Amino acid sequence: MDVLSNPTFIKAFVALNITWIAVVAGCAISMYIFSIPVISKAQDQDQHQHHSTTIMLRQFHDLINRGTKYLQGGSRIQAVLLVILVYLTYTHPDPEIASRWKYFAAATFIGAQVAWYEVVFVFPTNDRLIEMESELKTANDADADRKARAEVLRLFDKWRYWHVGRIVIPFAAVGVGMVGLLW
Repeated sequence: MDVLSNPTFIKAFVALNITWIAVVAGCAISMYIFSIPVISKAQDQDQHQHHSTTIMLRQFHDLINRGTKYLQGGSRIQAVLLVILVYLTYTHPDPEIASRWKYFAAATFIGAQVAWYEVVFVFPTNDRLIEMESELKTANDADADRKARAEVLRLFDKWRYWHVGRIVIPFAAVGVGMVGLLW
């Protein structure tokens, strides 16, 4: 029997795909629950003063760079793995396994919705915050950092609001994939 059509291999490959999606979604959750709130509330412990807005923006920029590197890269790998899974199940000689391809195709379709969702709802806020970081670096106004703080915090809240889709969409794909694995 070919390894790629071995039922145990298929189940393990499904489990790998579901786990991978859950890990990527978990990273998105950690950004929502931990990273942005920590950046927003950072204070100097000795002086009980907020860190500068410039530092908050620099930290956010670093977070976005890491998200681009790991989450987007991970999502691209995930898409390829899911397409392979759809193909392997669709062409499988066992009718019971072959009938499950629809679940994995649906999970692929659902997961792919993150791409346009981010472009439309998340990336514009990312871009504006990065733009504000550049503006503050070149500002001649000594009070510019303080003046920008309220707008930065508002944009962080907006980012968290829209970032929920980055969490929900992958978990919906996980749910559909689980159905394909278990039923």
